[in-house]
Amino acid sequence: MVVEHSPWLASWFENSAFIKIDINKFDKSTISFTYGDSHPTFSPRVNDGKEYRKKLYTYDEILGIIEKYGYPQDWNNDGKYGPERYIEAHIWSDDVIKEYV
Repeated sequence: MVVEHSPWLASWFENSAFIKIDINKFDKSTISFTYGDSHPTFSPRVNDGKEYRKKLYTYDEILGIIEKYGYPQDWNNDGKYGPERYIEAHIWSDDVIKEYV
């Protein structure tokens, strides 16, 4: 899952769609975040020194990173400035998600 809508991800499919789930429906202790896709975030090939590389964030922590840098899809949707194009959300419980399946 990602935080907010990602135009880049939506462009992958001809008839893409997305759902929005209010964060307050979740037990926030069951969610972690990476600023950008987790694969390049933790890749040994990406060594640009950005503070959010190789880090996993809690809900409260990612809010501080968003406040500092904004949403990647707003400033880097085309990938021109690096691999981060959205904030990835890792949901570690099916309790809320199963309502939407």
